[in-house]
Amino acid sequence: MDKRISIIGGGTGISTILKGLKSYTTDINAIVTMSDDGGGSGLLRKDLKMLPPGDVRNCLLALSNATPSLEVLLKYRFKGGSLDGQNVGNIIIAALNDIYGSFDKALNEMSKAFNITGRVIPVTLEDTHLVGELSTGDKIVGESIIPKMAYKLGGKILKISMLPRIPKANKEAINAIENSDILIIGPGSLYTSVIPNLIIKGIICAIKKSKAKKIYIANIMTQRGETLKYSLKDHIEAIEEHSYKGIFDIAIVNNNKKPKDIFNSYYSFEETCPIYANDEDKKFLKERSIRLIEGDLIYIENKLIRHNFENLADIICRL
Repeated sequence: MDKRISIIGGGTGISTILKGLKSYTTDINAIVTMSDDGGGSGLLRKDLKMLPPGDVRNCLLALSNATPSLEVLLKYRFKGGSLDGQNVGNIIIAALNDIYGSFDKALNEMSKAFNITGRVIPVTLEDTHLVGELSTGDKIVGESIIPKMAYKLGGKILKISMLPRIPKANKEAINAIENSDILIIGPGSLYTSVIPNLIIKGIICAIKKSKAKKIYIANIMTQRGETLKYSLKDHIEAIEEHSYKGIFDIAIVNNNKKPKDIFNSYYSFEETCPIYANDEDKKFLKERSIRLIEGDLIYIENKLIRHNFENLADIICRL
């Protein structure tokens, strides 16, 4: 396969897709959100005044062709002491950022060291913080607390913006989008991983300019604090509200309803539900001229539901 593929999203959501696609093509671009402020990534961001490394690290790991021992190193988290919970991969990126004096150069060196397939591209190289505007009238600052506060306050997230301003897109991200044959948005946290990329200056213009097939990969489940009770239609409309109507050509959605015990467990603990294409969704997609592709996209590990990256990659590469 010689198609040029770009994927826009956050490190956790799109890393799964990257694992599958790297078996089909070497021309992959992961365009990654830069608003993470939680966990070890957030601590390094605050302490070292650098861009957050966590999401790009996940994508680097997904695309890595390094030895198993190096991959274990990249994943390792310290257990105790002042580094408790901190990830070695994050620290390596922080060190390279310090050595080379720029985040993009640090990622280039990291990519070489771990022999990755494709490229990992920060959507912006400017420092930003997410702002979530809620239906309650509250404005919440910070990617890591927006969902928590939205749930606590009982408000729906209406709009995502940034402080101190909306930044300019990384030129490499613009170039990758404009020259793609396939452009994928999602999966991932709708308001804190997916949409933040779309409001960066220049990204929507690049998407409109691109002749690529634009694909939305739906999440398997809704998410507490972000998309509780959201349908497939609700997800796409939220993206359109932060971009433009008709952004997608194709929507890929799971239709495996079998692991009911695990779905029930998720609902009991997180109040989340599986996302399928119901009749209303299908009517909406038809009105938007969005092609619906359904399939068994579920992979279960330790009672956790993930996207089946092999099945997804197979679907994408047949388009």
